Amino acid sequence: MVNVTDQAERARLRELVRRGYDAISCAYRSDDGGANASSGETTTTYAGWIEELAALQPAGGSVLDLGCGAGVPAARDLVDRGFNVTGIDISEVQIERAQRLVPGGRFICADMATWDASAGSFDAIISLYALIHVPLADQRALFPRMRRWLVDDGHLLAVVGVGRWTGIESYFGTDMFWDHADTSSYLQWLAEAGIRPLWHRFVPEADGGHTLVLARAV
Repeated sequence: MVNVTDQAERARLRELVRRGYDAISCAYRSDDGGANASSGETTTTYAGWIEELAALQPAGGSVLDLGCGAGVPAARDLVDRGFNVTGIDISEVQIERAQRLVPGGRFICADMATWDASAGSFDAIISLYALIHVPLADQRALFPRMRRWLVDDGHLLAVVGVGRWTGIESYFGTDMFWDHADTSSYLQWLAEAGIRPLWHRFVPEADGGHTLVLARAV
């Protein structure tokens, strides 16, 4: 287990994630949005999640994709549905690919743990398999800021952990960091931040899985 005790150590671990995704971007996901089979993700699953979220949004609404990666498939799907999409990712390589692959979106290379936006900037926020790479203390500090970025009754769709675990492991041949709490803790923290969970689902992946949460700003 990794002991994330102070701000400098958390910044070091976020930098490790940045370097990791710079190195594995193309191996992790192809230009057509397909994920490497060993990642545990599927493009078809993303499509279903995006469809559910899109049905709740105003036409042409603004969506923030936190940890957007190369912009495919999620940001591209949202742009194709007519939404105004802003993507944030810590990896320069991921952002360069997103700008090329999804020209209809706006993509910014930034650390979600320190990036900020004006209040009420977005109708929805998605974060799919990205929060779990952020030190847990930074995740908890992020939730109230996410609420501020959302309009009232705006939605959050996020993948979070099922059980408490943190560590650094080899991922596509490079070191990668993960940090996540159990599902009940995430539901409590979101509610305390003013983003009330509407439902959550277990997403099975190989021998484990994650939790998908839909929540609404209140």
